Amino acid sequence: MRRKKDDCIFVLISLLTVISLLFTPSLFGSEPQLQVGEAKIIYGSGASASGRWRPSWSLQLLALKDGSLVLGDSGYSLWSSDRGNSWFTGVPLPSQHVLQLRNGSFYALEHETKPKNGEGLFIGRKLEVSKLQKQVSELVEKRWSDVPVTVKRWTDLHGDDGSRVGTFRFGSPMLELEDGTLLMGKAGNFKGDLESMQGFVPTKGEKWFKYRTYLLKSGDRGKSWNYFSTVAYDGVSGQESFCEPAIVDLDNGELLCVMRTGRYAPMYQTRSFDNGKTWQTPQPLKTLGLSPMMVLLPNGVLVCSFGWRPFKDLPSMAGGGAYGVALEDYKKRFQNWVGIEDPSGDAGDYVMISRDKGNTWSQPTKIAEPLTAGYTLLAVTGVDSVLVLSRRIVIEGLSRKDVLQKWDSEWEKGWNKKSGVVIEARKITVRP
Repeated sequence: MRRKKDDCIFVLISLLTVISLLFTPSLFGSEPQLQVGEAKIIYGSGASASGRWRPSWSLQLLALKDGSLVLGDSGYSLWSSDRGNSWFTGVPLPSQHVLQLRNGSFYALEHETKPKNGEGLFIGRKLEVSKLQKQVSELVEKRWSDVPVTVKRWTDLHGDDGSRVGTFRFGSPMLELEDGTLLMGKAGNFKGDLESMQGFVPTKGEKWFKYRTYLLKSGDRGKSWNYFSTVAYDGVSGQESFCEPAIVDLDNGELLCVMRTGRYAPMYQTRSFDNGKTWQTPQPLKTLGLSPMMVLLPNGVLVCSFGWRPFKDLPSMAGGGAYGVALEDYKKRFQNWVGIEDPSGDAGDYVMISRDKGNTWSQPTKIAEPLTAGYTLLAVTGVDSVLVLSRRIVIEGLSRKDVLQKWDSEWEKGWNKKSGVVIEARKITVRP
């Protein structure tokens, strides 16, 4: 009788253990629940717009309130009136920073600013128009006006290629809060940010310091911009620290920000409950990623897209180069977190979702194999659907395998100048 009772207790404990495992929350606590559509080339080889435009890193994908999609920059644009099924060329966007406001009008900022007398003071240019035009004949005159910018602790920095960024540049994302406040996410350096970025060796006075992510705020409908808060900075996380932010407004003062931290480092996220004034300590998402993009579906589901590239051997860069140093750092600090032994083998573009405001995320689902740039674009197309764009790096006449080989070993020998970009579109549906 006692043995039977013990067996029942054992079975009960086992059952409770299984139940607890099933319902214990974790960072990746739910299955993807995604339906990934087939890739459709909308620009590049086989597309009608092929050959007339080389897409820049600053591309925007806008989902307009009338249901249209606009992909472009100040040099070119593609429009879709059927949620990305077909595209036609239209008027270029006025800049690479365009926001449709809640009232339906558009607010745009030129990328560059000019220094103004005084530390951390700059003058940029803004444009406000009632609508974006699809056809050249309908193009309205651009009425640009000056906009003052104040970022007191701002300091110059250098890009990956060593070029100096000598004045403030506007960034992304931009979003409008319910009360009309405008926010902008930025990454860069402030005075005192002196933690060196490994893999970059100065030769002519270049400065490569780990980034911080911060917010600018406009409380006057975009007439002026001012530093508002630091979202994340520690000079330690990742190989580059916090950069390339994606930010969504979850209402009632709650904002969520997901950020890149390096070539082979986990993305991190942090949360604000006071409309961006203060932020929680950033937490690692334990998945690699570059330039995350994030949207909130009408059904309340968060969708995040991102990617990363394979290892690239650049022997001319002293100290192993940024890729080599990043890979070694990944093996030392992050491999146990992420659980991927060879990041090159899992490179590509990914999507993950959250049904609880980013407290837990589904396991990332790969949607595109390499060689992609790792910089996705994302737009809402329905109550339960998004369109994800991938930028595939191609060389005419070479297979994907051959391009990967060139990337790995010969990219610096001029192959990059022969490359082009194919833009692939995939519809992602979040299953009920």
